[in-house]
Amino acid sequence: MAHKVWILNLDDFVFKSKALDALKTHSLKYIQLLKPGDFCVLSPLIHRDQAFLDYMARIKKIEHKNWVFLPKEQRQDESLVAAISRDEELLKKLRRLCAMGYVVIPLIYTKEFGHLSWLCENKLLNNSIAVQEANNKLVFKELCKKFGIPTIAPVYEAGMNKVPRILATLNPQETYLLRRPFSAGGYGNIKGNLVDLLPLIKQEHKEADFYLERYKEIYKTLGSLCMLKDDEVSFVGIDSQLIHKEAWEGCSFPFQRLPKGILDEIREKSLMLACYYYGKGVRGQINIDWAIRKKDGDLKLRALECNSRYNGFGLCLRLASTVYGINRRDLHFYMDTKMRFAPKWTTQKLIDELDKINAAIPFKGGVVLTSGVEDGKAGFCFIATNAQDLATLRKEFKRHITGLTERPTRDWE
Repeated sequence: MAHKVWILNLDDFVFKSKALDALKTHSLKYIQLLKPGDFCVLSPLIHRDQAFLDYMARIKKIEHKNWVFLPKEQRQDESLVAAISRDEELLKKLRRLCAMGYVVIPLIYTKEFGHLSWLCENKLLNNSIAVQEANNKLVFKELCKKFGIPTIAPVYEAGMNKVPRILATLNPQETYLLRRPFSAGGYGNIKGNLVDLLPLIKQEHKEADFYLERYKEIYKTLGSLCMLKDDEVSFVGIDSQLIHKEAWEGCSFPFQRLPKGILDEIREKSLMLACYYYGKGVRGQINIDWAIRKKDGDLKLRALECNSRYNGFGLCLRLASTVYGINRRDLHFYMDTKMRFAPKWTTQKLIDELDKINAAIPFKGGVVLTSGVEDGKAGFCFIATNAQDLATLRKEFKRHITGLTERPTRDWE
């Protein structure tokens, strides 16, 4: 398996007005994808928490010192990929690594990255048009309709380059969700009635494409993960997601607390969609989000969206395999990216305490810090090989990390 240079192009996931915010907030978390021998390219605009970088290098066993590259400059109005593409010195470095057998790989394969890949003489093929279609929520809904997979239908579409379309009767008394066709992690999702949303709708017409759908109460939000490799399509499993204020904040795996028929249906439909995308030339990870609704006492399955990129599920798989040598067949994990702490907790203090916790546990696994402390919040992934050990890890964590505000258990069950 070739070593990689990761382009952490998080700003390509999110609609333009929030792209820089996403890049600054989440970039360092994706360092979890690296393996020994890998490099990564970060934006010069982000704050680099050196304690967190050193910690990641240690637990991931990255031995070379200069494993983080930066373009010389990134303007506020340009993407990370664009900044790399105009830094000739960095391009030469990437070309040399590609000539040595490295593969330059992005978090999401875009048309712009395809051009950068060509400039680097990189041996990575993907279909940027198919990837973009897979990540477009409205295109995904149309594909589900063709496959007979129920979704939550849009009722209104509009945007900067679109003629507004009313697709269903709009009721001022109902609650709606304003969403962007191409955005990740809940960026841009806003809930409200038409009166609340009208000022935003007027503004969004000028800035970005968006749509409205009726807000539905959801019993569970689940994610399924498929791997699309050159020679196969495989189903990894199903996780349970933590959604707060219409945004993703964590997940747990494995999830089996639903009737077997529904779980089998998720597996079948996930593979159906993954095989379709594979035929279109998409490679890598495909994550599909699903809603479980309760209606008249029955559980109903609805497809929500598709993400052709690495997400929280994929990050936890990589952490488990690279830090603890745990494969996905044995894996149990619990991830919360927004835990809150008392002010005394710094990134380094948390790292020191986690080292003590992990050194004392008598089983395979441990707790990984998944982000540095910022505004009193940080993320963690608890990793074990069975449910009992996972519960023990969480208890030990609570005992050592005081002043913690944790999620109620019911959010995960």
